[in-house]
Amino acid sequence: MTLNFLQQKGILYFFICLSAIFFLFNPAKFPADDGFFYPQIAFNIVHGKGSYFNDLYLTNGYHPLWMFFCVIAELINPFAKQNVVYILWALQVIFVLLSFKKLEVFFTDNVVGKILGFFCISILFFSLGTLYLIEAHLNLFCFCLLLWFLAKQKSNDWIFGLLFSLVFLSRLDNVFPLAFLGIYYLVQRKWDYRVFLKSGIIIILIVGAYLLSNFYWFGSLVPISGRIKSSFPHLQPNLYLTIISKFFLAINLIAILFLILIKSTKYHSLKFFFALGSLFQILYNIGFQSQIGQWYYVAQTLVLVLLIGDLTLLLIKRRNSNYVVYPILISGILISCLIGYFKMSSNFSIQFTLLDEKSEIADRKQDEVKVFAEEIKNTLPENSRIYTYDFPGKLAFYSDLNIIPADGLVANKTFFDEISTLKFDQFLRKNKISYLNLPAAFIKDDDYNFIGIFVKVRKGKATYFIKNSMTKEKLDSLDLKNYKLIKSHKNPIKTWQKEYDSIIVFQLQ
Repeated sequence: MTLNFLQQKGILYFFICLSAIFFLFNPAKFPADDGFFYPQIAFNIVHGKGSYFNDLYLTNGYHPLWMFFCVIAELINPFAKQNVVYILWALQVIFVLLSFKKLEVFFTDNVVGKILGFFCISILFFSLGTLYLIEAHLNLFCFCLLLWFLAKQKSNDWIFGLLFSLVFLSRLDNVFPLAFLGIYYLVQRKWDYRVFLKSGIIIILIVGAYLLSNFYWFGSLVPISGRIKSSFPHLQPNLYLTIISKFFLAINLIAILFLILIKSTKYHSLKFFFALGSLFQILYNIGFQSQIGQWYYVAQTLVLVLLIGDLTLLLIKRRNSNYVVYPILISGILISCLIGYFKMSSNFSIQFTLLDEKSEIADRKQDEVKVFAEEIKNTLPENSRIYTYDFPGKLAFYSDLNIIPADGLVANKTFFDEISTLKFDQFLRKNKISYLNLPAAFIKDDDYNFIGIFVKVRKGKATYFIKNSMTKEKLDSLDLKNYKLIKSHKNPIKTWQKEYDSIIVFQLQ
């Protein structure tokens, strides 16, 4: 098998994306809970219920461009509701393949760099699995399309405005990389005033229309989820850098330092502007955003991929030799597929099991949240409304019940007005929410802070407080005497939240 055959026939891409196949054997095990918001809302849109996660609150708590594709997927889904995940998987694989195609321009005469860089994307976007069903793959493709446009020195201002808008709508905090890429394009176009006119018209028509529709329907330019998670202009009270935050922040700084020192790299200015924008984005997210997931690091992943390409050009002389390419390719396949297999069949997580001394990787072929969702589907009446402290996406998707998330990420202003002004029992009765899902059996006395609830455990007894996730205020405390215990279940997200051993479902009396 020659190197030319690998590249010309697309066989190379097939091998790099091979780990995506594991999703098909156990789709519930891979995505983060947020990913299930999209097919759930898309299902309701297609079936005439509107932009609702449940049957109570109209919402805009999602990135609009990916929701557009989710609606299309649901429209063409000829099977049961849960099978739409396979259509979304196919779309996401296609977006990654198209991204590879556009990134080729940065890897001319650098096969080793391309294989190493693309395997980084494959591991992050497929093997680890957290990014399935969420906007990240589309966000990646939109960024790659814009970077390809700029690398090719295209000068169609209308198209630039369109690509700028697509990147923004694929994820709204892309405003930081977009600002720097916009400056780069203006510099290349010698600050031609027609750029502002032509590109500006497209951006206003697309982005402006979206922002104004948010303001009209929801009273704010940005989605409800963005407002809840952001503390801007105030820094997060407890700044904490996760392993992934530290990694990508370090990569971004290294890339900028590399580009300052090595000015002979191809597309130097474009890479430098993009890395600066990526740095501002990650600093903003660390400083002002809470609950940062892996999907926040798409731009930083691309900075890593471009840095790998530059380093291999600098350090590896025989970067196109079969003797170098094939060992790296085989190693990449083995590593990516091994991670995918562990993710499919166990509780594997880099941060929460592999790097956590208190945890160990254990066999776990079923997704516990899916198991719990199917149990309550068979326990509670059809169309029941359940107020839940966490994992609402997967719970709603697999139970077909009306799940009301305590965090309010897919609610609207009405939710926050009512939860702030009414006693919690009154809020539940007014909205005919009969059931409540809470964490229980905490392992030690302490204070436990979730987005939508606060739990104080003293002498083994838990006291629950409702929170307004928008203002971060503690509101009413729960008097469990008004509730009847319906069901207890082992903690289905124990891998990620080790502080408690079980969850309990109550019914309001």
